[in-house]
Amino acid sequence: MFFQLIIENAGGEQIDLTTTANKYMVSEIDGLYPPNGTISTSTYAGMDGSYLNNAFIEKRNIVISFEMRGVNIENRRHALYRVVKPSRYIKVLYKTAKIDVYTEGYVETCAVNNFGGKVSGQISIICPDPYFYSTSAVHAYYSQIAGAFIFPFPLSDEPFPLGVYSTTDNITLRNDGDETGFIIQIEALDVARTPTIYNADTGEYLQIKGDLEKGDVITITTKTGNKTVTLTRNGVDSNIINRLVAGSTWLTLSQGVNHFHVTAVRNVKNIRVTLIHTNSYLGV
Repeated sequence: MFFQLIIENAGGEQIDLTTTANKYMVSEIDGLYPPNGTISTSTYAGMDGSYLNNAFIEKRNIVISFEMRGVNIENRRHALYRVVKPSRYIKVLYKTAKIDVYTEGYVETCAVNNFGGKVSGQISIICPDPYFYSTSAVHAYYSQIAGAFIFPFPLSDEPFPLGVYSTTDNITLRNDGDETGFIIQIEALDVARTPTIYNADTGEYLQIKGDLEKGDVITITTKTGNKTVTLTRNGVDSNIINRLVAGSTWLTLSQGVNHFHVTAVRNVKNIRVTLIHTNSYLGV
């Protein structure tokens, strides 16, 4: 099977472990499958069965086994050490004919056998976030005014649109990966009040109370372990998670097509909403 495996440190330095057989040759990659789940249950008093306390997915452990071949092996070994440092951040980029993803973690070990018949080694990486993420993001937009100004100008005298007025407040976004959180950006084109994003499929909603001034941008992240609500006003960021209305849900994307609806207490026409999604995968 064709694949490409690149590891990258926090400074952007990369090692391509599958460039040629003369440099690094990967013999095995363990940990590309879904990590184990941990399920906690308790028994009923005097009754059959048990009830679920909680269930979650464990961290991912990627183990890369490789060999070094050809000449200048010592130089390549030290180049590897510059990128792969124990306890330091590392990014793993994995690509096949069907998928192009990455995951992030920390180097547990980088063991190299210098004195065998072949110079071989093993890199162990612990990924607290168990998901692989697509290297490209998907965007979906809502605005009651959509630009339609195009070139070239029509040669006839017939009228042509400079913009299109939308009569729907719906957004459709497709998720080709596993269920995951995403990013919501709400931009105020003029004054507005209390925007709300509804999940039309589940009835859940996320509402931010209060007034928006022209130029305000609210960025909401609903990913597990990274849930934030940030207001950018006049170039200054502030945490406004306290403006979440009671009953709001950290919306997620189910597998397949998801439908959302945009409303506001006042001037919904003055807000523009962008949904930003990156496909996530438990196994690749």
